[in-house]
Amino acid sequence: MDGASVGAQHAVPLLVFLLCLSSLRCGATKRDALQAEAILRNACTYLWNKQSADGGWHSETHGILRGGQAWTPFVLSALLEVPDDVYTKPELKIERALDFIRTSVNAEGVLGVSDPDVLEYPNYTTAYALRVLVKHGAARDKLLIEKMKKYLASQQFVEQRGFRPDDLVYGSWGFGETNLPPHTPGFVDISHARRILEALREAKHGDQRTFDNAQDFLRLLQKHPTESRTQPGVDGTGKPRYDGGFYFSPVVLARNKGGRETDSTGGESAYRSYATATCDGVLALLAAGLPRDDNRIQAALQWLHEYPALDRPQGIPGDAAEQWHKVMFYYHLLVRSEMYAAFGIQGEWRSEMVDLLESRQREDGSFSNPYGELNKEDDPLLATAMVVGTMVNVLR
Repeated sequence: MDGASVGAQHAVPLLVFLLCLSSLRCGATKRDALQAEAILRNACTYLWNKQSADGGWHSETHGILRGGQAWTPFVLSALLEVPDDVYTKPELKIERALDFIRTSVNAEGVLGVSDPDVLEYPNYTTAYALRVLVKHGAARDKLLIEKMKKYLASQQFVEQRGFRPDDLVYGSWGFGETNLPPHTPGFVDISHARRILEALREAKHGDQRTFDNAQDFLRLLQKHPTESRTQPGVDGTGKPRYDGGFYFSPVVLARNKGGRETDSTGGESAYRSYATATCDGVLALLAAGLPRDDNRIQAALQWLHEYPALDRPQGIPGDAAEQWHKVMFYYHLLVRSEMYAAFGIQGEWRSEMVDLLESRQREDGSFSNPYGELNKEDDPLLATAMVVGTMVNVLR
């Protein structure tokens, strides 16, 4: 944990941050709640109707996701959080979905590797499956849960996998590729780290070193002043500007959607902080064990307070060829709502999210992002599950 004085000039006390929003702390209005419930019911109906006979959700948009192992735990996790007074859960369908997960996990506790030619995001998928089984599984799932915990912990890039504290990926997790050469991390990002940390925390993983090492990785992505490793792409020995926000990855550089910035005050050029990465970052810090009043969490909250737009993830340039600010529309709303719910922040964000989503819902209850192919948001199963998660948070 970093000292309370480090970077204090950039942070705002958590209480002050919340007081800045005191005029908005009114909760969801009756109108917002009714609209959110209507969106949610229609989205739930669509997703449950799309469940296959085997209990899984199989992509009809992306061939590599037709196996259902990636989408099923993600969709089920969202659906199981819906309040019973909004949508009555179909118990038989829930049990079929849980059985799909149980029978898809291999002997080592991994989900997403049944097809040797097509991996379905094994680490991300296993993390969501673990969370579902911890919250909604049966007593017979205890051994399976232990296997999944052991697998996810073993995937962390630390000494047991040949990585050292001075490596940029130290303390992080990758995609879960099965044939990587030694000391090759593959696809590493803050989104994987957050989901795995949350899964291990909820499953009561007992090795504190896992969480401490993850804090090292998160410190790098937050460009914290105490970080001794040189940021990727930085020339010289200077420190990049610390603004409290996060970027996506120290090794998959093309996926740092904010691009690079050069600090006019003399700091080094570095990857720009942006909204989705910062939402994931502050939630990852929580899951890694930092208290809510920690300086690093306060700094991230302050960044998000200064960049509050909901119709796009701020920090991502609008003129980039990939158009990431449009690609990540539903993901941004989801992680924003998760961050607001985690910190108990009420206010106008609820009305704004309802307004943004109500007009986008299709007649069958689904959602799809026409710009979202790069992030799979063009798949109605994924986009609709993200909206379900967002509306659940609006109603909290």
